[in-house]
Amino acid sequence: MLFVATVFAQGNLVQNPSFEDPTKKIKEEGSIDLAFPWESPTDKKADLFNPKTKGEDWGVPKNMYGDAEPKSGEGYAGILIHSYKESEPRSYLQMKLTAGLEEEKVYCVKMSVMLAMLSKYASNNIGMHLSDKPVSAEALAEGAITPQVIHSQNKVFDEMFDWTDICQTYIAKGGEKYITIGNFSGPDETQEEKMKKPKGVVGQQARGAYYYIDDVSVMNMAGVDECDCEKDASGKSLQVKYSKEVSSDLEVDVTEDIEMTRIYFEETSSNISENAMKDIIKVAALLEEHPSYKVKITGHTDPVEEVKVTGDVSLQRAETVRDALIENGAYEKKLLVVGVQDFDPATEDASAAGQAQNRRVQFEVVSTE
Repeated sequence: MLFVATVFAQGNLVQNPSFEDPTKKIKEEGSIDLAFPWESPTDKKADLFNPKTKGEDWGVPKNMYGDAEPKSGEGYAGILIHSYKESEPRSYLQMKLTAGLEEEKVYCVKMSVMLAMLSKYASNNIGMHLSDKPVSAEALAEGAITPQVIHSQNKVFDEMFDWTDICQTYIAKGGEKYITIGNFSGPDETQEEKMKKPKGVVGQQARGAYYYIDDVSVMNMAGVDECDCEKDASGKSLQVKYSKEVSSDLEVDVTEDIEMTRIYFEETSSNISENAMKDIIKVAALLEEHPSYKVKITGHTDPVEEVKVTGDVSLQRAETVRDALIENGAYEKKLLVVGVQDFDPATEDASAAGQAQNRRVQFEVVSTE
């Protein structure tokens, strides 16, 4: 009861996120059902690792796949993401959330992964899928499932000595009640890298990419400071950039040239970047050449930053762009500004790159007379 209360207090919709308290001692492979309410949708069941086991095969930290301390708690799960020439069936994790997701609300979906030391291969395509119904074995076999949460670069995860986080923001369609974890891509779309067994590690390598999974969470962004777990080489959060260039050599209508231009912003900021200023100067020049044009300037935010800021950042962005246009020659009385916050997204993509597209100002020529 204390464990469940702690989970609810933290706002995590995933029960037993770190695979604790097996209902009995673990004796064999495929024992994920002992970590209620986790299960597997296929005949090949996920494995469970915990100190409560008979023998060392399924123990913590040492087990038949190597040696790994938990990210938190005492236990973790294990799944086969890929095997050489698909010689073995993959395994998956699945559970029912404590509540369905609410339409258009933004959630932070996250898990920690580590490649087992006795894996002969490492793989990409480790993802999470949210759905209103349990994922079936048939749908997985047909390749009919697309994960909404996956690393932005879909890299091969080869870290054997530390946990790596995978997380993204997700805009709910509404009613999603289940989370499924695994590799949902076909063999031709899955990359593999051959791994050397670490020195001092005893045991035969498994002919596949076997990963430990721990600390799974689905949390409403209203209660989360950030959902950013991808770091660069210096340890800083990756800054996702998105830009769209319009060539000046294209023979396009002036109205189209203005309306195709987008001004993009960093999260929670209304400051104009150097590259964005070049686009503003271009639009200002066009408006100076066509003083009869009346233009509406609309500012937007993304759903993630909207819960972090106070005031109307979308309007601030529009006003900042308007002022910059005026400074560069545009006629003030022909410019209208409006902020629509996150109500008109450019994309429903909840990844960091997708949200970068939503942090924008765009133009509409409402009159040419």
